Amino acid sequence: MSSQTNWFKVAALNELPSGRVKTVTVGTTSLALVHFDGRYSAMDNRCPHQGGPLGEGSIEEGVGGQCWLRCPWHGWDFDPLTGKPPGGHEDTGQALYPVEVRDDGIYVAVETAPAHQRTVSDVMAETLVNWGVRRVFGMVGHSNLGLADALRRQALAGHLGYIGIRHEGAAAFACSGYAKLTGRPAACLTIAGPGATNLMTGL
Repeated sequence: MSSQTNWFKVAALNELPSGRVKTVTVGTTSLALVHFDGRYSAMDNRCPHQGGPLGEGSIEEGVGGQCWLRCPWHGWDFDPLTGKPPGGHEDTGQALYPVEVRDDGIYVAVETAPAHQRTVSDVMAETLVNWGVRRVFGMVGHSNLGLADALRRQALAGHLGYIGIRHEGAAAFACSGYAKLTGRPAACLTIAGPGATNLMTGL
């Protein structure tokens, strides 16, 4: 770990019973926190098979009494303390993060993210805020990830709120209702192409 590593509290001492696993998030890093055999471990939450969330898995007993952390999607197994798969070599398995048990809780060491570089998407999100937009209704997809991240930053700063929807037409109706009830503008976020044309129903 580099000198830019910081420790973050991810759970209380009595929050995770022995033999259990849960997902914890530090910034943008998602981890599977495991309590097993009196010890804690924290590993990359993404299963290498198809990205299943290991933190939503379970610890199961296998052949010979060996216990494994099992991915909930397709049953891939990992050692709950080392993150290694059955028969895994030293260079295989899940990335592990340092864990400390302190008087006030469980801490995990994670490298701090590099400083954010301002982008055009940030300017777009700032402009929406400057125009008085306080709510964004929308759906995140492949073509709007940069703007979605910029909106997330504005939401974290308390400048606006983001409300996820399941269909872009609903975002347009929500914007209309919000404007009629508050007298303030709102915005819709969609992907390019068919996502954007779905706004037409609400318009």
